[in-house]
Amino acid sequence: MRVESKRSMQWVKAMAVGAALVSVPAMAQDMASSSTGQEQQRRGAFLLELQPPALDGSLYGIRAEVAPSRDSRFAFGLLGRAGGWNRSLGAKARFSNVGGTDVKLNFGVGVDSRYTLAFLADGTVRPFVGMTLGLEEFVARPDGAAMPDRKDYTTTAFLEPTLGVMWRPGSGRVGLSARAGPGFTFTDVRELQVGSSNLGLRTVYPTASLGLLVVL
Repeated sequence: MRVESKRSMQWVKAMAVGAALVSVPAMAQDMASSSTGQEQQRRGAFLLELQPPALDGSLYGIRAEVAPSRDSRFAFGLLGRAGGWNRSLGAKARFSNVGGTDVKLNFGVGVDSRYTLAFLADGTVRPFVGMTLGLEEFVARPDGAAMPDRKDYTTTAFLEPTLGVMWRPGSGRVGLSARAGPGFTFTDVRELQVGSSNLGLRTVYPTASLGLLVVL
């Protein structure tokens, strides 16, 4: 009995040592992957949203945002945009009495914030709300006019709350970002004197964009 008990104890010890030796690489791998995941979570992310010209040839722009990590709910950044509408739908959305007048956005700059509401389909679909505050400068002139003295300018402040969605296949680094919402302008000069007509800058206007999203 003692011999059998000694042999059984030896087998138990051998199995315990073998299990320990087998578990060491797995534990090391788990610790390494956990450390890598924690490092990725701690690492900040840079999000670049490129907005190509719209179908009516109006706005094009860029948003650059920073976030604490690639999967952070909060992001903050800067916005820059420009474009010309030439009596298109974009001009009529921002101004009244467009008629035969060309309207151009010389520049638009602002600060941007975004909060992700949910991570759906393993992070592929990410609805969010956002807010942009900035300044714009518009110039208007009669169609075909090239003389600087026939132009008129106005600079406005704008506020744009948005509801949007990001599409990042496989929670990857490249995807699409769509936004829509109302916009509000604040200025002392709401009428532009262009030839014999007056353009009126609308207080409330619609906004919508579709851009290429790159996460670095």
